[in-house]
Amino acid sequence: SEQPDMYPGNCWAFKGSQGYLVVRLSMKIYPTAFTLEHIPKTLSPTGNITSAPRNFAVYGLDDEYQEEGKLLGEYVYDQDGEPLQMFPVMV
Repeated sequence: SEQPDMYPGNCWAFKGSQGYLVVRLSMKIYPTAFTLEHIPKTLSPTGNITSAPRNFAVYGLDDEYQEEGKLLGEYVYDQDGEPLQMFPVMV
């Protein structure tokens, strides 16, 4: 099994100010919450975490080719909060 790499800079980086990620699951699920984690400012080599996501939305899709999914929630990651933050499904 692969262990997550928590070293600063080893992450899924997006070019520019927007990006998206699709996670394909082996079966249909009904999520109740999502978690997002980013290194804290104290561990950042620059002392800031401007690379952390801010506004993000989560959609549920029946398959990866579906053009529009069902909006499950729109959220804001608090850069001054805990590194690991939980966001409940809004719908």
